[in-house]
This record gives sequence, C-alpha cells and structure tokens, in this order.
Amino acid sequence: MAITLRNYNIVRVIDNGVIVNCTVIEMCYDYALVKFKDKKYKVPYGLIDEVIGHELLIPANE
Repeated sequence: MAITLRNYNIVRVIDNGVIVNCTVIEMCYDYALVKFKDKKYKVPYGLIDEVIGHELLIPANE
C-alpha cells in the first residue's frame, strides 16, 4: 500500500490543541513539504496518516 499525495492534499497539524489544515506544497522522496503559519516545513511520510503536533514539523531551510 502506498500514500499518494497531490498538491491539493491537506495535512492536519495540532497547534495549541487546535487542529489546523496545512496544504501540501511539494512531495519529496522522504517527506512532504507543507506551509504552516507562513513558513515551510518538512513532514516525514511516516507521520502523514495521523494528526501531528506542530512541534514535530521539521523546518525547511530553503
């Protein structure tokens, strides 16, 4: 089974107890690149199937 992500897919992130929807910007080999509070973050695919805490987002230094 594989996860298929597209640019319009949403990743749900918990921010201070509130679930926030983030749009997937780009799919990379090991992670999805999402936008959260005007910054880009990497989300490892292993976390995609669940709501993740914002503290688990990895900043994308581009």
